[in-house]
Amino acid sequence: MGNEQWRMGNYQEALKYFTQAYKKVKASGNEQETATLLNNLGLVHWRLENNSAAMECYTEAAALAEKTGMKRLLGLTYTNRALILKEERNFKAAFKQNNEAIGIFKALKEPRDLAIAYNNQGQIYRFSEAFNPALKYYLLSLEECKKINYYEGMATAYQNLSTVYAIQGNKEKALWAGHKCLNLSYKVNSKVRISEGLRELSHSYDIFNVQDSALYYFKKHYDVEKEVMEANQSNLLSKYQANLGIEVKNLRIKNLRNEKEIANSRFMLIAFCVLAALLISAFFIYRYLSAIKFRKKQLELELENSLQLIQVKEEELKTYIIDLTHKNNIINKLQDPGKLPPVSNEYDVNDLLEEKIFTDDGWDKFKRRFAAIYPDFFSRIKQSDIAVTEAEIRVLVLMRLKLNGNEMANILGISPQSVRACKMRLKKKLQTNDYESVELYLKHIVS
Repeated sequence: MGNEQWRMGNYQEALKYFTQAYKKVKASGNEQETATLLNNLGLVHWRLENNSAAMECYTEAAALAEKTGMKRLLGLTYTNRALILKEERNFKAAFKQNNEAIGIFKALKEPRDLAIAYNNQGQIYRFSEAFNPALKYYLLSLEECKKINYYEGMATAYQNLSTVYAIQGNKEKALWAGHKCLNLSYKVNSKVRISEGLRELSHSYDIFNVQDSALYYFKKHYDVEKEVMEANQSNLLSKYQANLGIEVKNLRIKNLRNEKEIANSRFMLIAFCVLAALLISAFFIYRYLSAIKFRKKQLELELENSLQLIQVKEEELKTYIIDLTHKNNIINKLQDPGKLPPVSNEYDVNDLLEEKIFTDDGWDKFKRRFAAIYPDFFSRIKQSDIAVTEAEIRVLVLMRLKLNGNEMANILGISPQSVRACKMRLKKKLQTNDYESVELYLKHIVS
């Protein structure tokens, strides 16, 4: 169940199932299964941007793998730790970990794992701006993938090759590698890979000033991303509908129990009245009928409140998914935002953090309140002369409020991986404008 949620991108659900499995396996004393689950937990924490927790899981998994002779798992923990160290720009330690993984996979003759380790080695070189060694390892990764027809790994290798060729100004090879990546992505029918391939081609054409093609592939990339979002929203809608159905059933059960209690009380009262005097019986019958009338009104009121609660939850759900209906065309997002009416300075940051940005109207309201607190923020973005999209401005605003990825996703009504993808796109754009990271750009705007 954890693996299924992982493949769907539901990392919070995957974390829940993996944690339950880990507790049971640890209680059983099976160290090999414990090591495997610790590695899985590390992958989920990494996707949720909790690198410290991920590193702890990988380290514990490595210790158990080495103890129990699980060479392949030990290699996986090395390459997983290398990825985290790469993100932290600790390249020396990242190379050390990944080289250990490469040595293990070579000895085990595991082409798939070796291809992944070679690709990660190329990533470490590319992030450290050593592009020629990066190309070498991407090509080695491609060779290993071809040995076992590992198409998804081949698509990843071609995408990374396209990125480096574009940086080096080799238009022909960059576009060739980009198209190879896209064709293989369609072959494996992975929406994530297709989306990445389309985005890579759009980026390459944009670098070489072929604007029509860049716009064409960017639109197709946007359509695929929209399909993924709609699928996630459909899953969420089904979940809410199921919850509402459970509440209705519980309400019916409650009403049946109330009716049963009333019926039992009626039988007991009638039996008692037969034994009592007529006057006393008449008195208690009157009291009994009054009680039934009062209980009926009470039940009707409870039922009305329950129905109102269900209606409120349905309205909350409609509000949650209306964002898909009112999304602006991606081209309009590239335009400069219009001037906003002046707002009062009575709002503070705590008020902002309670807001939700599910619609364009919600964003306009949030933006006005934010501008009242930080009046120069949006003008500084415009003065930087970098074409930052409206979605990327939203991420910058929430980063200014010092929110993490999960908190941003909660406010925007999207998944944490969508926030991560938006930050990565912004980072690539900023790197072409001499900003090494999103944080440095944000620091420039604030200062």
